[in-house]
Amino acid sequence: MQALLAPLRELAEYGSIKELLRKGIRTAGGQPGVGGTLSDGASYVVSLTGCVDSQKLHMIYGLSEGVRTKVIVTYSDLKAREIYEEYKFYDRNVMLFPAKDLIFFQADIHGNQLVRERVKVLRRLMERKPVTVVTTYAALMTPLAMWDREKDILDLGLGSLVQEKAFARRLVDMGYEKVPQVESPGQFSVRGGIVDIFDLTEENPYRVELWGEEVESIRSFDVLSQRSIENLSSIDIYPATEMILTKDQRARGMHLIGLEAKKQGGFFRLSPLRIDAQMRNLSRYRSSLYPLCFYKHRTILLLSLLFYFIRKGRIHPSWILFF
Repeated sequence: MQALLAPLRELAEYGSIKELLRKGIRTAGGQPGVGGTLSDGASYVVSLTGCVDSQKLHMIYGLSEGVRTKVIVTYSDLKAREIYEEYKFYDRNVMLFPAKDLIFFQADIHGNQLVRERVKVLRRLMERKPVTVVTTYAALMTPLAMWDREKDILDLGLGSLVQEKAFARRLVDMGYEKVPQVESPGQFSVRGGIVDIFDLTEENPYRVELWGEEVESIRSFDVLSQRSIENLSSIDIYPATEMILTKDQRARGMHLIGLEAKKQGGFFRLSPLRIDAQMRNLSRYRSSLYPLCFYKHRTILLLSLLFYFIRKGRIHPSWILFF
């Protein structure tokens, strides 16, 4: 890929920008990151303008050379996917981090595809491997809680001791769905000392065979033909959800939801009574408001009278819709 950088290195501006970035690279926890600190302690970033669309990704690749973790942020999911496809030419470690679908439109169409893409990125970041993340402003605005390596990630190896029921319960807590036969990512099945797990971040599921409570064999297999692909000595199973809640956290959440439901239920029970009272008050003034519509400046007079009644608390602003 050095041939791609040769045209950039011939530009004097490229060299000066690289030098500025080199001075601004600081180490945080032993890991480099682009940024800078002025003499008075204030931080700064480097902003570039003037690149046409066809040059932007080339410039990003050249200026980020040697940086382990890079983030490209854009304004929409459609643009993010376009950048993701184009940036594959420069970096094979590029990954897409889409925004959550809050209205569940794409979720109905693509199943858990969005969650799978997001979890893959989180796994890559947690493993501290080189990655370029393409995302949007909306995705960055969603709060995230990174997993705990010891509590939320399941490590299995040959000879490990596993209790089948406890193992299945933990997989459910990690967001996996128990099914009779594994067919898609995010599922697992248990039958006769054999546990099939389709890790949300993997292309093929795992088959774990138990001898009593001891792991006897681990292998990946093809989900369609059920034939084994590769024997493995150990595997890491990552959660199938972004947020893992403990039993106490779930109980507290359900309690808060119940309190909010009671509060909102009381409001809606009283709403019909409020509306009836407002309608009765409105009927007193409606007949006196109609004649104003025939005056020369009827609009001004009507609005003035409405504002007067609103200030006196006799009419609610929402009543204006009835006229």
